[in-house]
Amino acid sequence: LAVSVKFLPIVLVPLYWKRVRIRDGILAIIVVGLLYVPFLNGQSTPIGSLTTYVQSFRFNDPMFALLERVAAPQLIAALAVFVGLVIAVRLRNGSGVLSSDAFVWPIAGSLLCAPVVYPWYLLWTLPFLRSLSALPIIVWTVSIIPTYVVWYLRALGRPWLLPGWATLLEYGCVAAAGAIILWRRRSTEKPQNKTLSYKLKT
Repeated sequence: LAVSVKFLPIVLVPLYWKRVRIRDGILAIIVVGLLYVPFLNGQSTPIGSLTTYVQSFRFNDPMFALLERVAAPQLIAALAVFVGLVIAVRLRNGSGVLSSDAFVWPIAGSLLCAPVVYPWYLLWTLPFLRSLSALPIIVWTVSIIPTYVVWYLRALGRPWLLPGWATLLEYGCVAAAGAIILWRRRSTEKPQNKTLSYKLKT
C-alpha cells in the first residue's frame, strides 16, 4: 500500500518475494489498482507527474547530478531503483531472517541516487533504524536538517539552490559515520583472526 503513496518502497519487493502468500500479494495489487481508478479519467496518467519530476525537479542530489553529466535523467532514475533492488536482493539472499537493516538499506540506496532528496523523504527509513549497523543512515536523518536553509534563503529572494557547505556537511557526516562502522568491524575482526590462527598453530 505504501507504493500507492510514493513509488520508493517498490525496492523492497525482493524482500517479500516467496515470503508472502500469493493470495495476499494479489489482494495488495487489487487494492493499489483500486486506489488508482479515480485517476484513470483520460486527462491524467496513473504515474502522475513522475516524468516531469525526473526531468525537471532537482534538490540535494549530488550523486544524481554527477551521473547526469554522462547519462539521461530517466536512465539515472532507473538506476536509482535498480540500486535499491540489488541491495534488497543481496540482503535477502545473505540472511534467512530479515532484520530491520534489510529494509532500511535498499531505501537509503535509492534515495542516495535520487534526483530529489527532501529531508522528509528520510522518514521512510525511521521505522527500521533499530541498530548501530545503520549508523550512517541514522546520522543522515540528522545531517540533512541544514538543507532547510534553502527555504529561508528563498524567502530572502535568493535562488532555489542548496549551499555547498550544507551538502558537504550532510554527506560528509554520513561518510564519516560509514568510515567509523568499517573501522570498528575491521578492529573486531583482527583479534578474532589472531585467536583463530593461534588455535590452529597449537
